[in-house]
Amino acid sequence: MYLQFNKSKGRNGKEYQSVLLCKKFRDKETGKPKTEVVLNLSKYGLDNKTITALKTSINKTKGILIDSEDIKITKTIDFGFMHLLLTIMDRLRITETLDKTYGSKSNIIKLMIIGKIITKGSKLHIYNWLTRNSYISERLGIDIKTLKLDDLYSELGEFSRMQARIEKKWNVYHRKRHKDIYLYDITSSYFEGTENALSAFGYNRDGKKGKKQITIGLITDSKGFPLKIQVFAGNEIDHKTVNEQLKTIKEQFCAESIILVGDRGMRIRLNLEELTEDEKQGISYISALSSSEIRALINDGVIQLELFSKDLVEIEDGGIRYILCNNPVLQNEKNQTREALKSRFEQEVSSIKRSWDKRREQNLENIRKIEKGHKNKKLVTTFTERKLDNYKYRITKALKKYKTSKFYTAAISNDEFVIDYDLQKYQEEKSLDGKYVIESTVIKDYMDTKQVREKYKELQNVEHAFRDMKTDKLNIRPIFHINEDQTRGHVFVCMFSYAIVKEMETVIYPWLKTYNKKNNCKLSYHDITDELNNIKVSELELGHKVKKVMVPELNEIQSEMTKLFGLKIEDIMKV
Repeated sequence: MYLQFNKSKGRNGKEYQSVLLCKKFRDKETGKPKTEVVLNLSKYGLDNKTITALKTSINKTKGILIDSEDIKITKTIDFGFMHLLLTIMDRLRITETLDKTYGSKSNIIKLMIIGKIITKGSKLHIYNWLTRNSYISERLGIDIKTLKLDDLYSELGEFSRMQARIEKKWNVYHRKRHKDIYLYDITSSYFEGTENALSAFGYNRDGKKGKKQITIGLITDSKGFPLKIQVFAGNEIDHKTVNEQLKTIKEQFCAESIILVGDRGMRIRLNLEELTEDEKQGISYISALSSSEIRALINDGVIQLELFSKDLVEIEDGGIRYILCNNPVLQNEKNQTREALKSRFEQEVSSIKRSWDKRREQNLENIRKIEKGHKNKKLVTTFTERKLDNYKYRITKALKKYKTSKFYTAAISNDEFVIDYDLQKYQEEKSLDGKYVIESTVIKDYMDTKQVREKYKELQNVEHAFRDMKTDKLNIRPIFHINEDQTRGHVFVCMFSYAIVKEMETVIYPWLKTYNKKNNCKLSYHDITDELNNIKVSELELGHKVKKVMVPELNEIQSEMTKLFGLKIEDIMKV
């Protein structure tokens, strides 16, 4: 048997529907199929729910008997990415660190940590996002109805004031990551506005002319995992921050042995000379020399230029290990760049000299005219001081633009236009292309020559951290805060956000490399986070007060990510 629905129109044009309970049978005489109406259900005034229940029962359909019109999606959450971030925050013990050191209001900090990764925006942007996404506030036990934007700002200030205590606990949980090796580098981040007490004009790494900035120092383990971050005034010089960081590591992290790895701008050796013997106890370093320091060692006979031709050469002098390294690829690149700059400078100089020659020839012609008795006694016969200064300015600007001031000197006057080229200096500079010297006080029994070089190269992990924090992974800049404590709190929040991003990258990038090669595609980190964000959780209302939580079927990439990060579907269902 089955239900048959017939529609018809009355004389008044109104449409009617009849519901008939029918069965099919075959005529014994003709053998043709026929339909018999068993019962006209329209007479009984049955509602849609009853009719649907009858239809489901007749068709022997499994499940709840409901009308399709009664199925409603009451709520949908962009769940996958957010769930992963919360999971990693717990695994990295950020949650535990904040709960134990910051107390009951730590959940507001967690909201900002997650919100920074998802929105990459300001505190106002994060706050507005929270008001539209109640799931995360519910997970962290925060009443979004009573939360105010000012609560976020006030907690930032308090968070910065407790930074030393929080970082100490953070280091305890991650001590195994770094042992005694710390990578240290510094960057800057620009401001919108001029009222911040920390903001100042300094060495601008962001390429934002006319913008004040702050200076940020970051300490990581050898893989670039963040351990400590500190904000300095925007005009702070890099190497002036080193001894403060060493003191912090010793006292705050209770480190008996420290190997600090920093670039040549940190001048670690010179900074250590300012410390007492007790303060220097247990501190070793790995750094690099500037080109002038390398040349001084060559002139003193400590190292020889020809030694750079070998793969790795180590020379020890005065308790300091010097590791001579050569990079042929970098050497070729620098040679080509220098030659290109030299050529472009000389072209510009030729243009300037042609202008000078033309004006000089006109002056001489005017002198000849006057000598022959020309009536106009006001003919120009010499360069004015203003004109000569203009030529000198153009040459100086070109020297700076093409970075050739080491090799050229200019003499410009009324009678001469001379550009001297120092071939010897050019050859000396060229001879160091691709060559660098790593200096270290780490004992050989602890770290051999190759290991020292590898540790120095790991500084690129700190540079990678700065790129992630300053660009589209987190967008730490520009900074809008006026209050000093809130500025420090903002940067501190971003450090924890980066710790989560770093952990994600550690898993995603190796998988991406294999997947892209296998499938001949070019998926990026952001493609993966988009896929994770597309894992939705929907709450369905089925009929009268019957609710069901459902996750759509995962695609290939989403399934792979849940496996890689150890996410279980049953955990996702506990929304």
